[in-house]
Amino acid sequence: MAQRQARRPFALVLVDADADGFMFQDKYVTRRAQGGEALADELLIRSREYLRPQYQDADALDIVVRVYANLEGMANYLVRQDKVRNLGQLRAFATGFCGRISSFDFVDVGVGKEGSSGRKVRENLSFYTSNTHLRHVILACSPVDLPVSMLSALPLEKITLVESHPLPTALTTLPLKVTRLTTLFLPPPSPKSPRPRGRNGPQLQLMQQEDPDGGATWLVIQPERSKSQGAALRRRGGSEDGDSSLSISIGPDNTVSVDSGRRRRIVG
Repeated sequence: MAQRQARRPFALVLVDADADGFMFQDKYVTRRAQGGEALADELLIRSREYLRPQYQDADALDIVVRVYANLEGMANYLVRQDKVRNLGQLRAFATGFCGRISSFDFVDVGVGKEGSSGRKVRENLSFYTSNTHLRHVILACSPVDLPVSMLSALPLEKITLVESHPLPTALTTLPLKVTRLTTLFLPPPSPKSPRPRGRNGPQLQLMQQEDPDGGATWLVIQPERSKSQGAALRRRGGSEDGDSSLSISIGPDNTVSVDSGRRRRIVG
């Protein structure tokens, strides 16, 4: 029995390529079949590199890779980013990946229910971790698709999570190994910061005006306008700022008045 179990040991790499933070780098996806082949070579190298300190026979292990993605959705995203021209280019990339190494598969889950690629990863994880020939799983998947209740029932000593975004506390408290594969995946997007606005951008002004009755607070809002819109307004003889602001004032008796430049309304 032990001899049969040791006959073809393997390591498994599962990738949810639809997950935020696990999009492959541009140098792979933009080069069609050639990029897919290069990705397969790099993934094989990095997988063995990670496994060597843990297993003496790491170089003899079969490496099985399953990448799941909605290719149409991925292609639409990459077309908007001007990285590919159409779905055919991305299919060529996936075909190159599959054809390079016989145990590597890039599976198109299609346009289905939300989270279909994540579901595929979970099902494969549950199935393969019960296989006595499996040595280790390298898992690149969104933490949202990895409930703690499911992971807790698996042999965690066999699982390594690939970290993109910082992992939630619920996962870091589990005895799981964590690694990064920075040569394969794009870094996660940085949090969006407010875009600085110039003269034509929206402006907010909060002012306190003193008056004999105790003062009033004014909020002035000026909407964003392009240069062409501003020029058109000037050609019509209008003021660029005169009719484009909204003033809200709160009086000492809590009376609210709204002045849009053309009309003034008082709300008691």
